[in-house]
Amino acid sequence: MEARTHLEMSTLVREHGHDLQQFLTRRLGCTETAKDLVQDTFVRLLQNRSGEVLTNPRAFLFRIATNLVIDHHRRRQYRETVTLDDPERPIDQADPAPSIETVVWSKQQVARLQQAIEELPPKCRQVFVLIKFHHVSHADVAAKLGISQSTVVKHMVKAVDFCRSRLEDLSS
Repeated sequence: MEARTHLEMSTLVREHGHDLQQFLTRRLGCTETAKDLVQDTFVRLLQNRSGEVLTNPRAFLFRIATNLVIDHHRRRQYRETVTLDDPERPIDQADPAPSIETVVWSKQQVARLQQAIEELPPKCRQVFVLIKFHHVSHADVAAKLGISQSTVVKHMVKAVDFCRSRLEDLSS
């Protein structure tokens, strides 16, 4: 408050408060919001610690008020956008999207799994990929590769055990 005395602030409020409120009421269409923004304008003026002498305090007050109107409209527009995008979800509800940490961790796990699959013996890898990624049945894999179904099962058990152990090794 060193930069502006109580007397100076009282003078500014008396001289410009009414005009400022009329200006804001016209811009906002709401007397109560205008009153709030008049108070915010003077608070911002008090918080201005530049220490410079205002050659035109009225213009400075109206500039602050105009900026507050812009901020008010942006906040209102944001609230309306959030509400219109998902009317079923309350604004204060947490975002269901995973956190960035979870996304990064998941991508790392996928990369580790890909590496583990690449390290599998060729026949074992082929069986694993056909069953897990192409959803081919055990019988069809056996027929396609010319091996028994029990060998397909053995390859799958080996592949799953290997991938699980590699993921554990790479995670530590």
